[in-house]
Amino acid sequence: MAEVPTVTFPVTAPPARRVLWQLAGLLSLATLAGLAGGTVFAASLYGVKWEITELIKVTQLACSYLVGGWLTWLVLHRPAPKTAPCWWRPLRGHAAGTLAVAISALAMPAAGTLGRDLGPALFGCAVAWLAVEICRSHGVWPDNGPPCTPVQQLQRWKVAQWGFIVCGVSGLLFGLLGKLLTWLDLDIVPVMLDSQMVTLGISGPVELALTIVRSVAIEDVVIVAATITLMKAVRRPTWEIYTLVCLIEIGLHAYFGLPAIGAAAMAAGRVWLYLRYRSLLPLMAAHTLWDLFPELGRLSLPYRLMAGVFLAVLFTEIDRRLKKTAGHLPPEAPASSQPAAPTHDRDRMKETHP
Repeated sequence: MAEVPTVTFPVTAPPARRVLWQLAGLLSLATLAGLAGGTVFAASLYGVKWEITELIKVTQLACSYLVGGWLTWLVLHRPAPKTAPCWWRPLRGHAAGTLAVAISALAMPAAGTLGRDLGPALFGCAVAWLAVEICRSHGVWPDNGPPCTPVQQLQRWKVAQWGFIVCGVSGLLFGLLGKLLTWLDLDIVPVMLDSQMVTLGISGPVELALTIVRSVAIEDVVIVAATITLMKAVRRPTWEIYTLVCLIEIGLHAYFGLPAIGAAAMAAGRVWLYLRYRSLLPLMAAHTLWDLFPELGRLSLPYRLMAGVFLAVLFTEIDRRLKKTAGHLPPEAPASSQPAAPTHDRDRMKETHP
């Protein structure tokens, strides 16, 4: 990979207990309904029928109200940057309020694709925004910022490649464990019989796109980036971060049955990449691309081959151009030099409007 920069996670001024309580609340709101649904489905594989569907819906409604209220409060109480126009702060508040109303109105699933999938997608976006606002309120930022030099662009590209490899290894583990347990045919270790697409009720590109939005927003922004940033901000040990993220990811994928333990590989790999590079957008891009692969599998063989060749040529050309640009830096700007951009989280937040 490209040269690894010096990655630092700033320490917050507020008491550690306050930061950890807010992180616990954020993770609970973001994952409570998903963990409950995965647990119910996993229990059904063992023949245990829990009639708590309505309770899960009410839980999601309550989480939507709390997320919307918390987000609106943080946005309204955050001062606007000095360079922002006078209309920026009220517009930002109206956007947060509108999103809060939308996720509350769509929390109870309705008939049709939009009613069933649009609400969870908007909820994921709201939780991701809330995670960013919580980090900002403690003077930290869940990313290193946009790449400013060709070397940094190449590094982000390599992070995305490794992120995709991590997702691929996890998917391979899911498949191998599922086939092994199916072949053993052990009654005490049931597995998900249908595909992931069928189990999640995804039948078309619109449902898949909305599901990907929710998954990437919650898993990458909240569970990985915000969790690591906030726990590092209060100097929690690394093993606690790995344990927490892996357990949450396994719980969210509990509908796989025992093969859900394969999610630990995906979680641990992304945690390692974020701790090493503190780069969020490449992880989101890799996760999105991996989740799109099931839709490519629905195509006929000629179209699959065409899509595969196109993606291979595209990624090869991107890789070649980035390496060529990064390899022709002028002598006065070596690869290890730092860009003339704010490197501290507080300085970066002063220059950003969202």
